[in-house]
Amino acid sequence: MAKTKWNLLFATFILSCVSLTTLIVSLCTQYWVTSEAYESSATKNSEINYGLFTGSLTQNFLSNPRYYDLTLTCLYQEYVCAFSCQKNEENRTDEVLKLLKGLHPAECPDRSSKLLSIGSSPIPNTSFLSRQTSVSVFDRTNFINTGLWVSTVVFIGLAIGFATASASFSIINVLFNPVEPIFNVFGLFIWNGVAIGATALCMIMWGALFAGTLIDNIAITDTLTSQFPYSSAGLAALGVSYWVLFLPILMHGLNVGLLLWRRYIINKEPLPTTIDVDRSDLTIIMF
Repeated sequence: MAKTKWNLLFATFILSCVSLTTLIVSLCTQYWVTSEAYESSATKNSEINYGLFTGSLTQNFLSNPRYYDLTLTCLYQEYVCAFSCQKNEENRTDEVLKLLKGLHPAECPDRSSKLLSIGSSPIPNTSFLSRQTSVSVFDRTNFINTGLWVSTVVFIGLAIGFATASASFSIINVLFNPVEPIFNVFGLFIWNGVAIGATALCMIMWGALFAGTLIDNIAITDTLTSQFPYSSAGLAALGVSYWVLFLPILMHGLNVGLLLWRRYIINKEPLPTTIDVDRSDLTIIMF
């Protein structure tokens, strides 16, 4: 019986490690969103994928595809974020600011001069000037909402932290017998429960961001710039880096189930035998 209880605790350690690994992989990979971007004169749709921080763009405007790195850039004072193709932070911030104002951003590094005019005729200067003077009409809803993005990062960070705590205290309870409730098996219910809640909230936040914005506009330079009429409406989907978050929820749910099973085993164990001594019997003095 004691061996069974030990095995159940060790199993929670293994499952917590699987959950922790999955959360870290999800955070670091670039497939939270996968999409294409359509442009009428391009030979093939552009291909885009990105995670919470970085991504990549394959632009198929010409016969030879071009590859760009994308980096999430936020204007916290404006509550908007977008994925920029610029190489340094200053240029990325300037690009997002111009996109927000409806202005023409700087060209991405290594982009050829042929891409400056997507249509068959150049953009008139009067149109460009009108965009400069009417910056307030640009739709902010096409950008990534800063609050939802920050919430997603915070909750996945919490999930990683509590998954680490769950794994750590599981192995501690395997090797030792902590006295403090927060460190013993009772604490494992807390760590696993919070990890489930944080992971679920992370998925809810990103799901809300995707349903509200990214499903219509994936918020990269090409789809946010009016001079580059790329469209991703209906072409975006949640990627494997997002869907894999169901695995940590399952792992920690199994942990809670194993801990409840362990408690059941302990509760059904027979009580230790007690010896009732009749203290009124004077013969016990002999012993």
